[in-house]
Amino acid sequence: MSVQMTAASTGWALAYPTNPAVVSPSPVVLLVRTTNGARTWTDVTPTAARKALANPETTEVLYTLSGTRAYLAVNAPEPVASTVSLTDVFATDNGGRTWTETAPVKAPGYARALSFADPDHGWLLISEGAAMGENPVQVYRTTDGGARWSLVAQSPAMDSDSTSGIPVTCDKTGITFASATTGWLTSACIAGLSGELLVSRDGGVTWAVQRLPLPADVCGDSGCFLAGPEFTGGTGFVTVAPAAGTPTLLVTRDLGQAWQPVPLPAGSGRYPQIDFFGPLHGVLVSAGSQGSIGTVFYTTSDGGQTWTAVRQGIRFIQPGAAIDFVSASAGFAWSLGAGTQGATPPPMYETTDSGHTWTPFAPRLVS
Repeated sequence: MSVQMTAASTGWALAYPTNPAVVSPSPVVLLVRTTNGARTWTDVTPTAARKALANPETTEVLYTLSGTRAYLAVNAPEPVASTVSLTDVFATDNGGRTWTETAPVKAPGYARALSFADPDHGWLLISEGAAMGENPVQVYRTTDGGARWSLVAQSPAMDSDSTSGIPVTCDKTGITFASATTGWLTSACIAGLSGELLVSRDGGVTWAVQRLPLPADVCGDSGCFLAGPEFTGGTGFVTVAPAAGTPTLLVTRDLGQAWQPVPLPAGSGRYPQIDFFGPLHGVLVSAGSQGSIGTVFYTTSDGGQTWTAVRQGIRFIQPGAAIDFVSASAGFAWSLGAGTQGATPPPMYETTDSGHTWTPFAPRLVS
C-alpha cells in the first residue's frame, strides 16, 4: 500500500500479503519493516490491531520518526447506527518488537493524518468526511508519546461556537508539526489561497491563515495543491501547485515567520514531488502527463537555487507508481499493489544515483 524508508537500509510499509486486485474481499493489511534495503520484510503488526486490519473498511495511518520509532493509527469501522468510531494509536521505539496502545480516541470520523515533532509531542487529525465543499475535522494532541490524547481544536459545527480557527470548508489533507508548539494544517480549497495552509503556534489549540508571498489569485478558480511543509535541519519547504499554472517552492528558516520563493526547473511538471534532506540537498521528482512520473529528475545542493537534471534510466508509466528518496541520490520505486494484476508481486527498484540507473528486485515477506 505504501512505503516509508527512513534510510537506504531501513524502512516501514503497509502491505498486502496477497494481491488485492485478484482477491475479494480485499485481504488483511500488515505493517512490515525492512532492515536490508527493502529486499525482505518482516511482519511487525501490533497484535491488538490485527482484527481491525483484517476488515477492508478499516482506515490506517502510518507515521515514522526513525528506523526504530513508528506510530500506527487504526480506525475500526463504525458500528451500525453509531455516530462515533474508535481510533487506536500504537507506538513502538524498538522496531516493532513491542507496541504500546493508547486509550481509544472516540470521535465521529476516521484517522486522516498523524504528526510527531519529537517522541513525546504528537497530533492526530480526525476527519468527519468531506461533502459539498465542507470537511469538519478534530485535532487531538499527546504530550506523553501517545499514551493519552486530548481534543485541542475542531471545526465549528452548526450549533457550535468553536473559536479554533479551523474552518469547516475545504478538504483537509494533512497536519505537520515542526516543534512542540508550531505546526501547519493543509487543505484543498475550491478557489483562492485563503484556507489551504493554516498555522498554529500554541500546540494546535488555535489556527490562523499562513501568509505566503504569492499573489492572491495564484490558485485561480480551481484551487491549489499544497505539499508539505517539510522540515529538515531547521529549514522548511512547501510546494504550492495551482491546478492550472506553474508550481512554486517556498522556503522558511524561522518556522514560517517568513517565506521566500525558490526557483524550480522548467521541467518540473504541474505537481512535482520535492524532498529535502537538510537545508541544502534535495531531489525533485518531476510530474509527467496524466498523473505519471516524469522522465527527468532534478537534484540541488544549494537549497534549490540551482538544479541539475538527471535523465531517468526507467520510465515509470504504470498507474500507481511511487517514488521514495532517502537522500538526494538514494531512492526506491514501486507500484501500488491494488493496481497490479496477476499473482506475482510487482518488483521494487533501487537507485543510488538519483534515478540515472535503477536496479529491480523482488521484495519478499518473511516470517
